[in-house]
Amino acid sequence: MNKKILKVSFPEKCIGCELCVLAAQRQVGKASFEGSPIRIMGGKKGYDIHLDPSVNDLDVNKISEICPKGCFSVEEGGQEEGLEFKAEEDV
Repeated sequence: MNKKILKVSFPEKCIGCELCVLAAQRQVGKASFEGSPIRIMGGKKGYDIHLDPSVNDLDVNKISEICPKGCFSVEEGGQEEGLEFKAEEDV
């Protein structure tokens, strides 16, 4: 069975609600934003989504499904690298 990998497919759709951050933290039993494997950073033209590779140790389907704008996708296997995604306007 391949490990499921959380990917940021549509970073430009992010509205900064941080529901994904809370979903990740809920899975590790924390009620704060500190130390989350997902970070949402406000930029000049939107939000940047930073993923730590440790996010893939969690139930990534739950994290993906909670996003109201559909920013994430879940893939089977693949590279487990911490990646930074920026809205197209910021690139």
